[in-house]
Amino acid sequence: MTSKPRRMHPAALIFLTYTSIRSVIVPLIILAIGMNNGNAQFQKIIMVIVAVLIIWSVADIFVDYFMYTYQLLESEIVIRSGLFVKKVNHVPYKRIQNITTNQWFFLKPFKLVQLEIETAGHSETSEVSLKAVPSSLKDEINQLRNGVQVVENIKPVAQNTYQISWLDLLSFSLTSPAFLSGLLVALAAYGKISDLISDQFYADVATKAAGLDVLVIVFLVILVVVIFYVGSALILIAKYYHFRLTENDGQFVIERGLFQTKKTTIATERIQAIVIKQPLMRSFLKIATIQLVIVSNSNQGDTEKDIIVMPVIKTDKIPQFMAQFFKSVPFAIPEFQPQKFTYFYNFRNYNLWFLPVLAILIATLHNHLLIAAILAVVILILWNVPAYLESKRSKVTVLNRDYIFLQNSSLLTKQTMFIPKMTIQFLKRRNSLWLEKKPIAGLTVNVRSGITERSFSVDYQKQTDIDSVMKWYKE
Repeated sequence: MTSKPRRMHPAALIFLTYTSIRSVIVPLIILAIGMNNGNAQFQKIIMVIVAVLIIWSVADIFVDYFMYTYQLLESEIVIRSGLFVKKVNHVPYKRIQNITTNQWFFLKPFKLVQLEIETAGHSETSEVSLKAVPSSLKDEINQLRNGVQVVENIKPVAQNTYQISWLDLLSFSLTSPAFLSGLLVALAAYGKISDLISDQFYADVATKAAGLDVLVIVFLVILVVVIFYVGSALILIAKYYHFRLTENDGQFVIERGLFQTKKTTIATERIQAIVIKQPLMRSFLKIATIQLVIVSNSNQGDTEKDIIVMPVIKTDKIPQFMAQFFKSVPFAIPEFQPQKFTYFYNFRNYNLWFLPVLAILIATLHNHLLIAAILAVVILILWNVPAYLESKRSKVTVLNRDYIFLQNSSLLTKQTMFIPKMTIQFLKRRNSLWLEKKPIAGLTVNVRSGITERSFSVDYQKQTDIDSVMKWYKE
């Protein structure tokens, strides 16, 4: 079965235009700022440059569209592109690892999707990216992949399907710490543009702020945090709207999205580890998120933060979920008593970093020692919470001949990992110079994640526990 070379649907011009605008928007802004120069001759030169840039961008859009074709052959997909430099990309079906479709709301009436194909290569983007093609194309490709069954055409079996409820979606969105990332991004963006802001603007803001009551300033700060929090929750609701997980014949199919419906198919052999995450708020509510670390050749989308296969689940329901979707994984949370030396060394390390903070407080508030003391106590307590959680949660042990259990804490988030031996790239046992003569060691487990690698670590464990894992890996 072969087909003639095909072009993408004209709707692809929308995405090509968006990509082109993104590539020229910064130069256009810089040139627009340059138009403020009073020199008429200089302004004419800039207008010519802008006109050339726009004409070039428009021409590039149409060249990309009309010179780009795809063809389905019996054993491969052939992609042709380029006007002056012709490019021909051959993608054998047997090298395809993942096919992902994204369907924006404006593509649904036309039954079109964006289709991305990942292979066993190590490029940082998808090997094939088709901007607007019929939704049936994924089925055609799957039928040509050596008779691979098309998961989407099979009526899902009830016990192997999960559909998120509105209550679960709200729980997931409202308990996510993602809004903190939004704040950090905003601060980073401010850092990049701060030099462009005039000193007069800062002076005006400082003058207005000086005239405000302290409570008003506190209210404004809280308002900003609330806006980021609500915005983050709404984004997550739109992203995971109608989330659905289906397992069939060694494949997981994940569908989600409100404005953009994303459908991802993951073969079980690509799974490198299963990670159960509990941010601090979710720990109190006894709910968790289950993610997969997978092999991928794309550094975009979910592969950077792992694939979520269960956005939110009550902790007492996790064993049932694991038995339903991951039958080969020996799900067990070993009972363990944290070691006293683990607490000691973690608290020591965190408090050594607290000393510079204490010095800054004293230097800044030396005329208000009582306030400095109160702040120091509050910061010291908050500073040691991660040390306590890291000590309490850290553990690594062998479950059976195929899996190890590793648990740690990162940024107040409890992470529980089930890692198969066959996916581990290497283990690294760590002993510091000071602890070399004591029966204490750490362990780092490396697996492949996306196009790079991912490491999971535990520190200050019994040396016998680390040695047993090392022996298990060598067997």
